[in-house]
Amino acid sequence: MKIIKREILIAAPVAKVWEHITDSRKIAGWLMPNDFAATVGKKFFLDCQHQGKISCVVKEVVPNQKLVYIFRSSTPKADTLVTITLVQEGKATRLTLVHSGWDALPPAEQDQADNYGGGWGAGLEKLKEQIVTSK
Repeated sequence: MKIIKREILIAAPVAKVWEHITDSRKIAGWLMPNDFAATVGKKFFLDCQHQGKISCVVKEVVPNQKLVYIFRSSTPKADTLVTITLVQEGKATRLTLVHSGWDALPPAEQDQADNYGGGWGAGLEKLKEQIVTSK
């Protein structure tokens, strides 16, 4: 099964990291413009400069612990699932992102996961920088 998994350690408490992954303005700073709200069932978009608007739906919200949403872009033409979990480790937070569902794509299209993997890696580094430099 093809999945993207990225893990980073951020020198900030869980509550601060949670704020940066659930506040629409802060998400725009590290990922892309959006109309996100941390409410189960909420449909939202991510405005990707390469693909246009990506449709998403919030599936699970466990404050300061877990955020799950469906990710439905024009490529791939399948619903994938983004799961972000947060765990406090001393004075830092371990953020784990898993983007799954790539096995629903035809074999010839499964390499698209590699492009998203790079994008998530860069985005999470921007997130880390944004959190560490914010007041």
